[in-house]
This record gives sequence, structure tokens and C-alpha cells, in this order.
Amino acid sequence: MNKRQRKKHRLGEFQQLGFELRFGTPQDWTDAEQNAFWDECIARVESLGLAVGGGAGVTWDVFVTALRDRGSVTSEQRASLLAWLAAHPGVSQIEAGSLEDAWYPPLLPNDSAT
Repeated sequence: MNKRQRKKHRLGEFQQLGFELRFGTPQDWTDAEQNAFWDECIARVESLGLAVGGGAGVTWDVFVTALRDRGSVTSEQRASLLAWLAAHPGVSQIEAGSLEDAWYPPLLPNDSAT
């Protein structure tokens, strides 16, 4: 595969990394408290040059990627976000995956490459 194709398909040196993130917030938070946390969390994520996609509420289950179209999450960005979450009152059960390909998830044991 030539360089142009690797770039188009985000492979090789153009691979983009992200990570799965799951954590909980208190069930007894009011809508206003949840919204305030949401705003604060998104501001923190964006200040690190990151973006999240997925479901939020009492349990957050998101995938974190670089905010730029052609970039990867760094170990430092991941660590900074996790430290911020760990220090935030009310956040619990933080689970973060390792950095992985944001475009092509790993094959499951029963999957076959085509």
C-alpha cells in the first residue's frame, strides 16, 4: 500500500490512537449538577486537545480521541484526563482502556480478517 493509501485509510504512520473510558457519577445528582459536570468535563477534555463520543449520564461510556482530525491521543493526555477525573468529587469506578487504533478495533477471537 502506498503512502497516499495509508493516509486515506489511517494506517501505518497515519494510524490514530484513542482509548475507551468508563466512569460513574452519583445517581442523586440533580439535572443541574449533571449538566454542570458535563460542561466542566467537556471543557477539560477540549483543553487537552481531546474529544469524546458515546453515552453520558450516571454512567459514562465514551471513546476518547484527538480533537484534531489527523492526530492521536498521547499517553500524557490520557494520564492528565484520568488524574483530573480521579480528583473530581463524585466520580467513581474509573476504567480506562489502553491506547488503541481509533478506526479499526482489534479483531475478536471468532472474527476473521478478510
